[in-house]
Amino acid sequence: MERGYLSTRFGQIHYTAGGDGDIVLLIHQSGRSSRMFLDLVGVLSDRFRAVAIDLPGFGNSAPAEDGITIDDLADLCAEVIVALGAGAAHVYGHHSGNKIATALAGRHPDKVKRLVLAGQSHSIIPDQVARNKAIDKFVRPYRQIAEMRDARALKLEKWALTYRTISSVWWQPGILSDPTSHAEALAYAQVLDTLQAADGSAKLYSANLDYDLASGFRAIPVETLVLEIVTPEEDALIGRQGGAVCALIRNSELAEIEHEDGDGITLEGRARELGEILIPFLSDNRPSQIKGAVQH
Repeated sequence: MERGYLSTRFGQIHYTAGGDGDIVLLIHQSGRSSRMFLDLVGVLSDRFRAVAIDLPGFGNSAPAEDGITIDDLADLCAEVIVALGAGAAHVYGHHSGNKIATALAGRHPDKVKRLVLAGQSHSIIPDQVARNKAIDKFVRPYRQIAEMRDARALKLEKWALTYRTISSVWWQPGILSDPTSHAEALAYAQVLDTLQAADGSAKLYSANLDYDLASGFRAIPVETLVLEIVTPEEDALIGRQGGAVCALIRNSELAEIEHEDGDGITLEGRARELGEILIPFLSDNRPSQIKGAVQH
């Protein structure tokens, strides 16, 4: 795979890429980096030039500025597309990345060909108050850190939270009994991402909570696929949200991927299945029904 850096007004942005053809820009979720897309880059590279970036404050990119917003990150992605030598790109945003992708399409429609917004049900709730309430249990530690004013306490809490996150990843049930090296590789990637995201996560979560996603959905002018990751727990607690999202986006369709319960699901172990959904949607001569599509 190709790896490199792009110069932007937000600093140096690291990327990983593979393949040739139309660019598919992959925007990761909070706490992770382009590493979460390594398998997907390989799958998409058969048909496209897949480019996974590290957002500021994550992976090997420059630190995130204080007070950075979703609109800022959307403008960054527009700069990235230009720096890659493309007039426009297909865009895939996952979890926090789906807010950035939404803002990118609304603010820079000339830079986006087709758009894919992926996330668990809680991540795509249109109403800002309801969405923030649903994700509160995931973001509370990061929000509390972002609101801390005592420098010594802030440093201590960041250090402790990073350790707790790494420990939970490293000692996942069953990872040591898994005979394949792939599970270990995924764990290594998540541990590295956690170390590098210690500062960026709080800033991105703060930007995420401040973003009016419903207004962003209404402003999307391009063809859009809403990819809802559904779990039994969220079905019971909040219900599926894809239909409500598609009602706000003029030219959209919905696909669902069922997954076991979990937080921050990345689909890293299901890159082939994900590719079977994305490639038809992003292709010029795509069928009227993509795999996993549901009516809304």
